[in-house]
Amino acid sequence: MREEGIVIDTYGEFARVEAERNPSCEGCMSKGTCKPASDSSMIVEAVNLINAKVGDRVNFEIGAGVLLKSTFIIYILPVIFLLSGAFIGGKLADILFQSEKKETLSVVGGGIFFIIGIILLMLLNKYFSRKKGYKPVIREILSTGAS
Repeated sequence: MREEGIVIDTYGEFARVEAERNPSCEGCMSKGTCKPASDSSMIVEAVNLINAKVGDRVNFEIGAGVLLKSTFIIYILPVIFLLSGAFIGGKLADILFQSEKKETLSVVGGGIFFIIGIILLMLLNKYFSRKKGYKPVIREILSTGAS
């Protein structure tokens, strides 16, 4: 996925780029590297291998593999935890209560595991936002800040 923005800061091999907020940002594993600048824009930490300077308008992208992994983790992982919790709760009810409270323990188990899944997602977000391979990469300088 390619986006466009303006470099506002550089440091080492990274740059901060201000870009327009996109609806697809919500499903991105790299969103931990983005900070809101306003309601319509965000600040993105990107790998700056082409040495873009402050003021340059650039294209940056997030790899398709990262987007697929992000989508799976954000949308499917909580569902897996919810269903696992419901299943475990139901089996626990069978063992402890001879199925008297199966529905109740299924709902409670699903809810508890769903919350655990959300906490896991938050931890994964912190982990992945620090990894260079999950950060956007500046691919092209569209115009320099001097022009």
